[in-house]
Amino acid sequence: MTNKRPNIGGQALIEGVFMRAPDGAAAAVRKPDGTIVAKNMKNLVPPTRTGILSKPIFRGAINLIDTMKMGFSALNWSAETVEEKKDEKGKKKSSNIGMWLANIGAVALAMVLFAWLPLRLASWIVSLIGPSSGGVEQFYIHIIAGTFRIFAFILYIMAISLMPDIRRVFMYHGAEHQVIHAWEDGSDNLALDAAKQTPLHARCGTSFLMYVMIVTILCYTVIDSLVYLATGVSPAAHWRVLYHLPLIPLVMGISYEVLKTADKHLDTSAFARSLSKPGLWLQRLTTKPATPEMLEVAETAAKMALGFDLPSEVEIVEEKT
Repeated sequence: MTNKRPNIGGQALIEGVFMRAPDGAAAAVRKPDGTIVAKNMKNLVPPTRTGILSKPIFRGAINLIDTMKMGFSALNWSAETVEEKKDEKGKKKSSNIGMWLANIGAVALAMVLFAWLPLRLASWIVSLIGPSSGGVEQFYIHIIAGTFRIFAFILYIMAISLMPDIRRVFMYHGAEHQVIHAWEDGSDNLALDAAKQTPLHARCGTSFLMYVMIVTILCYTVIDSLVYLATGVSPAAHWRVLYHLPLIPLVMGISYEVLKTADKHLDTSAFARSLSKPGLWLQRLTTKPATPEMLEVAETAAKMALGFDLPSEVEIVEEKT
């Protein structure tokens, strides 16, 4: 196994995979007629960060924003590409407006279900238990709220995994990981060797979400304890949400550093492997072993992102200038 190959990562798309390398990015999908279509997205790769934005904690939050921007762009392209017919310009504009409204609604619903409601329920449960010191009370509230979030997220994943289209996305998620494993093991025939690999990978967005939910408990316990010490009052759920929101980049930055550190020391540290286990357990819900056809799509995206030439049968979409 070689450690000199550059790291690659990505995400599942609709009937495809997005891959990012240090100096490139690409998406590939399989159309209904079986053709693999690939798009070079190197133009979306942000410039190398310098100064404070390259420092620990800060780099995690910035990297998350960059990843989300590239991911949304690739996801939208994949949805448009696998459609049988193209919409007219007016219809496409209406569809984009509808998509933005749906996204706003989804964010608002997520804030209620994963931010306000867990805190409200946790505060109510702690009030039933009885009085306790400020710091201990805040810890209890966030332990209960965090547990609620984790179980709610697991139930949500289990529910949507019953949908055939989502199961295919989870299989492409597995294809992404399997091809990355093959690349990291030094393979030159990624699709073929990826079939032998596990669909689980420690450096994954699902693992990152698990770290976020755990770090949230610790970080917000400290913050709310300080608020309690300053005011003498345990904040209501809606106030907690309001001042927790600006702290999300901090939580994301810490979670990113934990993820990167654990992944870096997996081969040498039992503690790092223990840190990775909750995320890998959760990935058993969000990844499935891929078919050979899916692995070919993931290989195409990886090779284009890395700058390799693609087979002539792959349809390449040029970026509009």
